[in-house]
Amino acid sequence: MRITDIKITNYRAFYGEHHIQLDKDGKNLMLYGENGSGKSSLFTAMKDFFLASVKKLPELEENIFLPASKKNTAKIEVTLKENSDSSKNIVFELNAVQKEIVSADKILISDANKIKGFFDYRNLLKTHLNHKAQVDLFEIIVSEVLYHSINRFSIKEIGKEWEAIVDDTFNKTQTKRVQETTKNYLKDKFNPGLKEILQSIESDTNTFLKYFGINLNVKLEFDKVEYFGRRMLKGQNINLKIDFFTKHIPKHQHFLNEARLTALAISLYLASIKVNPTKGALKILVLDDLLIGLDMSNRLPLLEILKNHFVDVKADDRFQIIMTTYDKVWYELVKSYFGEEQWKFVEVYSKRLNDDDFEIPIIKHDNGYLDRAKHYLTEKDFKASAVYIRTEFERLVKTICDKQRIPVAYKKNQKEVTSDDFWTAIESQANLDPALVKEIKIHRGVVMNPFSHYDLEKPEFEKELKDTIASVEKLKAEIGNIKKDKSIDKLEKEVAKLNGEIAAKEKIIEGLRNKLKAK
Repeated sequence: MRITDIKITNYRAFYGEHHIQLDKDGKNLMLYGENGSGKSSLFTAMKDFFLASVKKLPELEENIFLPASKKNTAKIEVTLKENSDSSKNIVFELNAVQKEIVSADKILISDANKIKGFFDYRNLLKTHLNHKAQVDLFEIIVSEVLYHSINRFSIKEIGKEWEAIVDDTFNKTQTKRVQETTKNYLKDKFNPGLKEILQSIESDTNTFLKYFGINLNVKLEFDKVEYFGRRMLKGQNINLKIDFFTKHIPKHQHFLNEARLTALAISLYLASIKVNPTKGALKILVLDDLLIGLDMSNRLPLLEILKNHFVDVKADDRFQIIMTTYDKVWYELVKSYFGEEQWKFVEVYSKRLNDDDFEIPIIKHDNGYLDRAKHYLTEKDFKASAVYIRTEFERLVKTICDKQRIPVAYKKNQKEVTSDDFWTAIESQANLDPALVKEIKIHRGVVMNPFSHYDLEKPEFEKELKDTIASVEKLKAEIGNIKKDKSIDKLEKEVAKLNGEIAAKEKIIEGLRNKLKAK
């Protein structure tokens, strides 16, 4: 089950109706938005939508500029589809009047809500801010992140169990039976169940931290909660213990830098997803600007974690991911890393309707450079079309070299590595169709060379643009089939072997020389 369509009307920043289409197969979404453009309103909209499947919201926040005639018109519509071949769409609506999802099928949404897959930077800060001597995660884990996680010993949700225990302890009359029941329940059910879940989170957290290349080891230290009579519970602590290069770090929240604290928090939250109920048909992970505290080298591991543990996994465990960012470089990097087959890339900008008016979001679906090239071709703006064709070609050759590990000519200044270098590497080292190579060579000289655009008005140039687009589309379609030539691998191995033999002989010669000198 996947989300194929999101429609937001008169909600927060979204004045009027705004539409995000994720295609019939329900693609993952990467959304770029400038600060103040409405990017975070999408995150809040999705969070409100899923929460409204389990309880009535106090309010559905409307755009503050709505006139009186449009009050109570805010709504969020989400369309689900079982798969791309299915003809049945299920449409759910959350509106400002009902403030909850009213549908016989809403269990699909409520099951997905149990995963608690909504993280933003404020969530991450909870794992290390405002903790003094010791980071204690009990409240965050039990009452928030793992609220719906199932305790194997009781077959109940951890969060609801804890609420019942607190109610029995602080509110009920403390008869002997209530006291014994609470003590035994803690001992036989709650404590062993929570310990087991924490062990799983601990293991996955350490697995994810390895992606970041940070030599941290996490321990979630929990002993037991004990009952001591009415209004008295002890032991409700989950202490986060950190070893850094095998050295225990007390007060790690004051020792680790922001990048390491962010990586740690991301790993903890994603690990919690793995133990939350994920057996429902719809699995959603919504990440809103998580990476504020990370430089680019520390951001790439997040993509690897998502790819290996949430995207490229068996169908039953696969998540639909929605990510937002204000960083255009990161947005483009995600596009390059994942490609467009399983992802939709959308940009949102703020725009004034008139000079004196308030701003509204403008959603722009990024359909790729080739679609832009085709658009400008139909508009007879041949120069713009040629620029987008060349840009897509440059993106493709870099993607091919990266995915197939094809070596490119080294240059001391990496900014001097051009598309010529990438294409030369592909042409000489990949098993590319010779006919396609010939086509690309012709079009690179005529269309994809920026210095050939002095005579764009000649009649034949329009046809050359069309032919070049067709050739680049062929190259794009061939990405999955392009492989590094095995003969190149063989030659590289032979060279490495010969270099090893030469090094060994040089060592022998050096030894003989030393013996002669000694005589």
